Amino acid sequence: MAGKPQGLALGLAALVLGMAGGSLAAYLMLKTPLARLNLTTPVFVLDRARLIQTLPPDASQEQMSQTVEAWTTLGRKLSAAGYLVIDSTAVVAAPADVYVRPEGH
Repeated sequence: MAGKPQGLALGLAALVLGMAGGSLAAYLMLKTPLARLNLTTPVFVLDRARLIQTLPPDASQEQMSQTVEAWTTLGRKLSAAGYLVIDSTAVVAAPADVYVRPEGH
């Protein structure tokens, strides 16, 4: 019976050290990819054409206006959160640091 507490302590120590080693290994493996993610701007696609197609054929002008306004508001919120927002044809909204400006402007 005297060996059981030592075995339990040894097992617990091995578990803790194994988890610490695994966490360190995972951190080191993900360090470079996570740093690279910080350099890229996330992109969100809002498809205006698909949105228009989802409206019922008998939609009123007010319903269409509300839908487009909600779509535009969502684009602004995503842009404020750091996303580059595009639809199938153009950039809809983007954070200020994504725009390329001529020197001196």
